[in-house]
Amino acid sequence: MKNNIAHLPAPARRRAVALIRVSKEREGMISPENQRYAIEEYAKRENITVIEWVEGLDESGSRKKSAWWARLDHAVSRVEAKEAELLLVWRVDRTARSRVKWAVATDRVETAGGYIESATEPNDRSPAGRFGRGVLVEHAAFMAESIGATWKETQERRVRHGLTPNGRAQFGYTYSKDESRYSIDPVQGPRLADMYRRYLVGESAWSIAQLYTNDVQEPANGSQYAPHTRWNTAAVLRVLDSGFGAGFISYRGELHPGAHEAVITGAEWARYLESRAKRRRRPRAERSPYLYSGFIFCHCGGPMGGRTDHGYQRYACTKSIQYPRHRHPGASLSAAIIDDTVDAWVDSVADQVNSARPHGKKLRAVEDQEPGIVRALTAATSRLDAATLKLLDGAIPQSAYDRIRAQLETEVAELEADLTRVRAQQSVRPVAFAADLRKLWPDMPIMRKREALRILIDRVEVLPAGESPRVRVLSALDLT
Repeated sequence: MKNNIAHLPAPARRRAVALIRVSKEREGMISPENQRYAIEEYAKRENITVIEWVEGLDESGSRKKSAWWARLDHAVSRVEAKEAELLLVWRVDRTARSRVKWAVATDRVETAGGYIESATEPNDRSPAGRFGRGVLVEHAAFMAESIGATWKETQERRVRHGLTPNGRAQFGYTYSKDESRYSIDPVQGPRLADMYRRYLVGESAWSIAQLYTNDVQEPANGSQYAPHTRWNTAAVLRVLDSGFGAGFISYRGELHPGAHEAVITGAEWARYLESRAKRRRRPRAERSPYLYSGFIFCHCGGPMGGRTDHGYQRYACTKSIQYPRHRHPGASLSAAIIDDTVDAWVDSVADQVNSARPHGKKLRAVEDQEPGIVRALTAATSRLDAATLKLLDGAIPQSAYDRIRAQLETEVAELEADLTRVRAQQSVRPVAFAADLRKLWPDMPIMRKREALRILIDRVEVLPAGESPRVRVLSALDLT
């Protein structure tokens, strides 16, 4: 009997870019191998040639800063370039768990004449099929948001209890998962404390990085301390700025009290914040060979910079040098004269501290500036809150509010910097001078002298020629 069954022609061969994405922290049970196998089998059945595999391992499909978006954009661009007709995924939620990202990717692909097909779900292109696919995407977005909200609540609860939000390793500490607590590491802990203290005496982050970088030991040799054998300036500052060694937890840009033990004191942390703020404002002064760079001023109010003439150091008013109309006499002075005045001041304060110790006296500020700064900071914050309420009530236009907010935010930032400086000075001045300071002072390196003077001295002023004394040291120190 003759076979009259008509054979349907094989479907035209199509080209596809296959996408594999796994977010390990939330979907550890979905392996890349399983996704690849399902996609390959579907491609065989549907006569599809996979021209490229795009993989995103341990990458989120919902976070705004996920590295997955660049890979997705690359895959879509190949469809737009007519190099492929399809994006082939294991499930549609592999493309994106964000409504906006899914809509944009779908629109770009379909505008280019392509389509996103799933290897494990129906690919009905009818209106009902497209509606069903939209429901799947909406469900995926809902699940991602629910998981994110739950994780955020978990993180906030950990921070309230003085724990890091994620339990990650912290330099200087060991972490016990059973006890959910950090303990000071016997090797790394002292190194972390030493990093802080070296920074406080004027050493740069670069020199600290060079000190603790081990060029012989390989980072991946299995040692407990191997990950911290390579240091650079950014890594050192990132560890110190985190505040973990001072007993804090950093979460969403804010510091919260931690349950772990600190490797430095509160006074040292206050000094670090002050020193860090000064170095941000005057980075060149930290590397300057001139002792008073950054806090010496002319009688006209302008800053003075160090210079060397015929082998001798001098300090000259930068305003007088740079602007002819501001030139004035007495704008330059030998560094030796300044040194004599500062050395005499150091000797006198050391004598006062040492003679006062048997009587139990303490070094303190003549005027406590903290209450005034706190009041001004509170008032500025209140004015900003009041302006915000007026904007919400429609009492002031947006343009006026923007001007007020910019002015008040600048004022608040300056007051917060002043408050940090005052608290740092108050915390270290009682112990700033040891009994042997006079003996150590002549041999101390420039950077350490400069850091000590910045803590103890508010500024050095050079007075006009003919006045006596020619140099004045301004400090809030007093001994009672």
